[in-house]
Order: sequence, then structure tokens, then C-alpha cells
Amino acid sequence: MNCPHAERPGCLQLGENTVLSMENALRDGVAAVEFDVQLTRDMAPIIYHDWLVAETGLDTPVNALTLSQFEALNPHNQLLPFSRSCDDLPAEAFEPSALAPLVVANSKDTVRAPFATLHDLFNDLPTGAGFDIEIKYPMPDEADSVGMATSFEVNLFVDRILDVIYSYVGDPSAPESQRSSKYRPILFTSFHPDICLLLAHKVGRDFPIMLLTDAGMSAMADSRCNSLDVAVRMCKWAGLAGVVSHVGPIVQSPRVASLVRRNHLLLATYGGLNHQPEHIHLQKAYQVDVVIADNVRSAVAAATAN
Repeated sequence: MNCPHAERPGCLQLGENTVLSMENALRDGVAAVEFDVQLTRDMAPIIYHDWLVAETGLDTPVNALTLSQFEALNPHNQLLPFSRSCDDLPAEAFEPSALAPLVVANSKDTVRAPFATLHDLFNDLPTGAGFDIEIKYPMPDEADSVGMATSFEVNLFVDRILDVIYSYVGDPSAPESQRSSKYRPILFTSFHPDICLLLAHKVGRDFPIMLLTDAGMSAMADSRCNSLDVAVRMCKWAGLAGVVSHVGPIVQSPRVASLVRRNHLLLATYGGLNHQPEHIHLQKAYQVDVVIADNVRSAVAAATAN
């Protein structure tokens, strides 16, 4: 997790989207690890959440860097004890009027491991570990807000990521005895509706695809992203497996969860309330299928408790 130290006093954090953080999460008993995939300028799939690499001290878009430049910012042979604090970032990055924060930098108390590629995760993490792969493709308003140049054509973008994944997992429909040694359970998610539609067309028979939504918690320029009701209708129409919703509306009302269940869709949640065991217990009662959380030990204990 990446957040200001004041938010989690006394909590030693492992930098998000790193092999180190995922190895520790798996040791603590999670069924799968969630991570974000973008492309560098030379079309290498890398694991990174923000549109900018601001935590390194450079307000540069990820897609403006080559793979070698990206990796050089955080070398594989060097563990960095801390990175720039959130307190050092420009105040405008967190203006409430912005559609989304520009950066989510590591705090000074975060243990930073080297940046990772999609290849690294397939090679370094146990094959039994599931992958929840969020495809990060900017909406036009998001790209404008951080000064990103136009990203790759969306088909090319998705295909490059799928090429790497299929090079490891082989044919997912093959009998278990004939599967690749690198095969693992995979779920695709994205906040971008068009990415989900493309994935449904390209790999819908091989892997489940879920639409991410913040369920109206913040305004989005794309009207398809502004409510859970719209997300459910899109999933039904496109044949997606389900919805990954901000946890807020789910814990506030059981009717929201029942809307998803009534339409025979899977329901997952993310967000700060998933750090609190009482909200995980509540979601179990609402038959939520998946909880995504940073505070792994507490979440696993709550999810497995009778």
C-alpha cells in the first residue's frame, strides 16, 4: 500500500505493485494478488499504478519511458529504503476539484523494492497464486489531467499484454495435465469499459473479465462509469463475469449487493473500508465473492473466520 505515514502510523508498508509485496501477501494467505499493468514507450508490459512516475521525483508519464529507463529509476540490484514523501509533492496533485489524484506516492516509511514487469511476476511468483490483472488505459480526461500524450491504439495495447500472458499460460482450455508449468488462475479487470469489451471479445472464453467501478463515489467523464446500476447492465449486455465495486455503497446497503447477485454476476470490492474486519464480516453476510485489501493479514483473518 502507498499512503501518507499519518494515515497508518506505526505500520511498516511494502511498496505496492512489487514482487516483494506480493510474495508477502501470498505468505499471509491470499487467494490472488491484484496489480496494475501499463505499457512503456517500447510496449513492454510493466506493473505500475500511477500515470506518472512522480514518486521517483520525475513528473513523467509511464508511457513516455522505455523499459530500460523505467527500470533504471528503481534498479533491480538495489533496494531503496524510502522514496519521496507525499508531503513533498505539489499541493495541486491532491486538489479536491481534480477528477482523480495525480499521484499516489510512497511514504517515507515504505520499503521500496525494484519496479516489476509482467514477465517478473510470472517468473517470480508461485504458480498456484491467482492473478487479478487490472489493465490501466487512460480515459481522455485522465490523460489530459496529467499531460499524457495519446496512448497506444487500444487494440494494440491489449494485444501486447495478452501476448505476454499467453506466452506463459499456453492454452487455458487444455486438460490440467497438459497445461503450461506457468499456468495460473487469471482474472482481468479494468475501469475502462472499452478495455473490458475488447477483453470479452478476445479472451472471454479463456478468462473471466470484471468491470471496475467506483459506483458513483467520484464523477467520471464517461457516463458508463458513474453508477453500479450502469455497470451491472453493461456486464449483462457484454457477457462479463461481474463487477468490482468501491466498497462504500456495498456496506451502506444490502440492496446494492443484491442487485449484482440478482443478475447472476460475481461481486468484488475494493477501498479503505476493506481494512476493517467488521466490514469484511458484513460483506460475507451480503455474499460478496472477493474482497481486495492492502491490510492482508487482518483481511484474511476476517474472511476466513466462522
